[in-house]
Amino acid sequence: MFNQQQSMTGMQGMQGSQYIPGQQGMQNQQQPNMIKNPQSNLTPEVKSSRINDRDTLNLALSQEKFITDNLNVFVREASHRQLHNDVMRIFNETHAMTREFFDLMFRKGWYTLEPEQPQKMAQTYQQFSQYSTQFPYPMYRQ
Repeated sequence: MFNQQQSMTGMQGMQGSQYIPGQQGMQNQQQPNMIKNPQSNLTPEVKSSRINDRDTLNLALSQEKFITDNLNVFVREASHRQLHNDVMRIFNETHAMTREFFDLMFRKGWYTLEPEQPQKMAQTYQQFSQYSTQFPYPMYRQ
C-alpha cells in the first residue's frame, strides 16, 4: 500500500501509454520501470482512421480532467450557498467519474505509471515541507 507521500508523487507520473508501431510485443511485457495491469494481455490494435475504445476513453478522461479543473474554480468562487452546494456535488461526481475512467484504462492496460525512486520522493517531500514554513498563518504550518 502506498503512503500519502508516495501517492502524491505517483500522481505526477501518471500518463497514458502510447502505441508505437513495430513494438507490438513490448506492450505485453512488464517493463522494470513501469507499473501496469499484469492481467492485461491485450495486443495493441494497429492505428487506423477509426476511433477505437482506447481513443474514446482517453478523450473522455481528458474532458473529465478539464471539467474538474474548471468546476474547482467555479466552486471556489461561487458566492451563493445553494449554488456552491450544487456545484460541489457535481464537482465530486465528476471527480468520481474521472477516477472510474482511469481505473478502466488501467485495467485494460492502456494507462501505465512509472514508479518513483524513494530518494526522489523523500527529496520532494522535504522540499514541500519547507514550503509550509512560508505560510502566513501559523495554524497551517507543520
